[in-house]
Amino acid sequence: MTITAQTTTITDVMTVTAEQQTNKLAIFFQNAKLKGIWHFSLPSGWTCPGASSCLTKADMTTGEIKDLQKPDEKGRTYRCYAAGMENRFPKVRESRKRNFDLLKKARTEEDMTELIRNSIPKGLRSMGGYLRVHIGGDFFSQTYFNAWMKAAALFPSIKFYSYTKSVHFLAKHLETKELPENYVFTCSDGGKYDSLIAGTGIKKASVVFSKEEADALNAEIDHDDHKALFGTEDFALKIHGVQPKGSLASKALQLLKRLGWTGYSNKK
Repeated sequence: MTITAQTTTITDVMTVTAEQQTNKLAIFFQNAKLKGIWHFSLPSGWTCPGASSCLTKADMTTGEIKDLQKPDEKGRTYRCYAAGMENRFPKVRESRKRNFDLLKKARTEEDMTELIRNSIPKGLRSMGGYLRVHIGGDFFSQTYFNAWMKAAALFPSIKFYSYTKSVHFLAKHLETKELPENYVFTCSDGGKYDSLIAGTGIKKASVVFSKEEADALNAEIDHDDHKALFGTEDFALKIHGVQPKGSLASKALQLLKRLGWTGYSNKK
């Protein structure tokens, strides 16, 4: 199965439509990487209780980057790509903050579920498709996690998927309930709750600094979220985005670029 690209092209530099200016969450259609896929985001770092080696926050007003990463077992850290987008593009930052504000205002699981349900775009409702929950951000509470599970069950023609370091919320849900059939998870390695990943039975994605590192993990590299959507095996993601000057991540990224890696762009 392949992801069918649509004719519309919308990047992460987003324009909020009239519909999204109402009390609905802003959900957008495709970007440079996610062809034919809808996506939803929250402020990176601020909503990521499981983040560790990638923990980065962009000030929600000024966009100033705060690197709060803690080294992994290999002594490495890397700056979150999504936080970098919030630093560079005020409209991205404002849209994600507004989503977060609406969810905090909803507060209860029932109200969050209703907010999500009402925010699913008309085209996605009627035609079905794919929705990635969180390019930026993550599940910030069990209540919020549960709300997405309940909302997803209401739209069987939509395939929802998420990467998450909030593995503790996922594991808690799985203690008593199954995931909706139309919701696919990938656990992100390098977080506070990595020890829980194996017990969930969910596949894992690891950020790698080189192809050799991916080979050592026996993990294929995913370039377009195909493995996140349809795969069942662990996989790898190449490091990308702006990395702190002089860091191991920056040096690795420079080497990847010399070898031809250009990240995700509309030109690819």
